[in-house]
Amino acid sequence: MKKIENFLKAVNRLKEAVERYKNNRTDDIARDAMIQRFEFTFELSWKAMKKYMIDQGVRNEMQFPKQVLKSAYENRIIDDEKTWLAMLEARNSTLYIYDDRAAERIGNNIANSFVTTLSKLEDYFKAHM
Repeated sequence: MKKIENFLKAVNRLKEAVERYKNNRTDDIARDAMIQRFEFTFELSWKAMKKYMIDQGVRNEMQFPKQVLKSAYENRIIDDEKTWLAMLEARNSTLYIYDDRAAERIGNNIANSFVTTLSKLEDYFKAHM
């Protein structure tokens, strides 16, 4: 379960970045590093969920992250589809962040909500591996 192991490592790295950002919210470098870690953690999260569901016998009709998230919600791997879809939207928009206000908004979402949601998936995997 290499994908899950990689996700678990990434969540811990994201938590480190969130702590650094929370300790100094005016540090643009810490914020940008946290956003970057969120990007790869989110990518690993949906790919790990997809692999896990396929291994559990769920039919593989999932090609895109949104399909994986919907299936994970239906299969009770995640319990907050709305937040996961917001994370997907944030992940997609991070590619186009050109102003500090947008980066600050996404950074605050990561620190105040998204990291908790990703931690719930971490707990799920730890309990089911």
